[in-house]
Amino acid sequence: MIENYFEKQQKGNLVIRNIGTIVSGDIKKGIIKNADTIVIRNGLIAAIGKEADLDYSDIQLEVDANRQVVIPGLIDAHLHNTLDDYAPQRGAVGCYSDALLYGTTTMISEGEQGPGYPRFYNDAIGVKATAIMAARVFQKFRPGGALKMHGGALVLVDGLKEADFKEMSEAGVWLIAEIGGGGLSDPEKVIPMVEWARKYGFFISCHLAPPSIPGSSWVTSEDILKIQPDKIAHFNGGSTGVSYNHIERLIEESTAGLELVVNGNFVNFNRVLQDLKKIDGLHRINFGSDAPTGQSALQAAINLAIVKASCLNGIPAETAIAMATGNTADLYGLNTGKIEVGREADIAVIDAPPGSVGIDALKAIEAGDPFGASLVVVDGEIAGFRGKDSRPTARYCLIQGKEARLQTITEHLFFPATPATYRY
Repeated sequence: MIENYFEKQQKGNLVIRNIGTIVSGDIKKGIIKNADTIVIRNGLIAAIGKEADLDYSDIQLEVDANRQVVIPGLIDAHLHNTLDDYAPQRGAVGCYSDALLYGTTTMISEGEQGPGYPRFYNDAIGVKATAIMAARVFQKFRPGGALKMHGGALVLVDGLKEADFKEMSEAGVWLIAEIGGGGLSDPEKVIPMVEWARKYGFFISCHLAPPSIPGSSWVTSEDILKIQPDKIAHFNGGSTGVSYNHIERLIEESTAGLELVVNGNFVNFNRVLQDLKKIDGLHRINFGSDAPTGQSALQAAINLAIVKASCLNGIPAETAIAMATGNTADLYGLNTGKIEVGREADIAVIDAPPGSVGIDALKAIEAGDPFGASLVVVDGEIAGFRGKDSRPTARYCLIQGKEARLQTITEHLFFPATPATYRY
């Protein structure tokens, strides 16, 4: 009789052993030394260390990482999502689920958009209703069955009052969509709303870019310094870059998190990293996709941002990974993004592609090769084995002693194995 071990496992209990390298996701700690095993209980990381020193006899499900690299699940800090796993601008279905299979386990909204959405019509009642609806939807709905979507980013428009922010906060809304990406951006109108938002615990984002789509607006460095957001979205351009003097001023005079998007201005992307590297400021960097618009339709956007940041700027791979994980978690106050006891067990096992000059995922990244995810875990439960059409990995994980390998090119390109389909 063929058994399905996923049906038998205790929820959120898992051990990952025989790990080659553990990347902490903490930009200050880098790689965790003297550890080859992670024990997960009840969806949280319970222990990290040498296998011989850890007791996991109570855990039924075991993954052998086959000496691959383990990292925290990646975080995409910039999505324009709908209320489902759908991108109407591109007519694409399942794009967030695909990103999960590449290793992105958390996404953060910068304002929901779709045909007829109130954000495009200066509709105060509508944007409030959309934010509440989206926040509530993604409290229950996880794309791909596992991905954590922080939805419900409020677009600021005329007519919003302090009482609206209080009501939205009580309903679970905590994000202000990038100011300048739609809706209001004039500091005289925006600042009173930002003050209300801060009073009720909202996270404030503001974009830096020339107008890119109808409804977006030019927000200068001077405006941003007046607004004082928590994060500056697509700091390198979304996708058009600003004159670099604006960037230099904000690096020097602002303390905000600085988001880079892989499809933004390429020169600014690298120059920002090089300048921050000189002043020990890379902890301010986080990555976003600005998806799923046509120019940012990459399920592997965060993976590619890591490779681009590392290989083109002489930045160690583990530092670039921290920009896509722990930096973002710290900025938003999320209990994920790091391999650390007590954190949510959102984890990706990654490897170099076959034939890479890099002996493992970290060396491959530093050499410029995109990496693949051979296993993705969310809250201690296996969410997928291989990304659909993602980079192949040189090695595979073993689950309950059996190699979790895709067998055919058709399976690789179109039908990746998931816990619902994979049996032992």
